[in-house]
Amino acid sequence: MSNQLTRRKFLKTAAIGAVGVAVFPQFVTSCQNKKDGGVSDGPIRLGFIGLGQQAMYLLNGFMGMSDVEVVAGCDVYGIKRERFLKRVNDHNATQQKSVAVEVYENYKDLIAREDIDAVVIATPDHWHAFIAIAACNAKKNV
Repeated sequence: MSNQLTRRKFLKTAAIGAVGVAVFPQFVTSCQNKKDGGVSDGPIRLGFIGLGQQAMYLLNGFMGMSDVEVVAGCDVYGIKRERFLKRVNDHNATQQKSVAVEVYENYKDLIAREDIDAVVIATPDHWHAFIAIAACNAKKNV
């Protein structure tokens, strides 16, 4: 198997990086407290929808941030939910954090939680729009 960088891999990686650089500052500054509309003084509480390979890559980055708490994950596959839960709980144990983490099979259950500030959508492409619209309607940052 060749380790050469193909045009497709390059474009995919560059696009993901560009989106991350462009979106992350707005994501961090736009999380608001649901009660008074002001900026929350606590950590950003984050839920993941879709727990495949891309989500695990993004998860590692978010767990390294001191002002972010990963509190929920959602996937239709139980094995992916279990892997996510183990990874987040192991990280929280090493960091001595006592954050309760829950997993869901249906993304609507995760979005319904009022304590979640934002969601990361790491599903197959054809599901992104439906989930993003539902999250925005629930006043979640995407």
